[in-house]
Amino acid sequence: MPPGHVWVAQPHNQLVAQMGELSAETLHRKGVLGVVTDGALRDTSFILRLGFACWGTFHTPRDVVGLWLPTGVGQPIMIDDVRVNPGDWVHGDRDGMVVIPAAVLDEVIEKGVAAMNTESKVRRAIIEGMDPQEAYLTYGKF
Repeated sequence: MPPGHVWVAQPHNQLVAQMGELSAETLHRKGVLGVVTDGALRDTSFILRLGFACWGTFHTPRDVVGLWLPTGVGQPIMIDDVRVNPGDWVHGDRDGMVVIPAAVLDEVIEKGVAAMNTESKVRRAIIEGMDPQEAYLTYGKF
């Protein structure tokens, strides 16, 4: 994985962790931004302390060494019912992940900034004492 990118994997393996301490350390040192896998993570306390962004579908202590190898790189994959193409953007936090197709990135950024601005207005109004329902009615959906 080149620096400045996120490794996204569909391992078709629900037995072993595709990402652990040593892999995270290696990718982090190479400048990779993070990992998204439709599979397991392990050593998550270390990965969190390292500050390396990782998302997986479950956790297991079972190591991948000798039990799984990638079969392709730079190909479209499916994670559940979501297609991820090379060049797509992934954006997430501890609450979840979204995939943004490269073809609509600028539109999504524009709409996302507008939604954040609206949410900030609603938040500010509520903090200043406005009834939440009134704040939503005043500033709209975000």
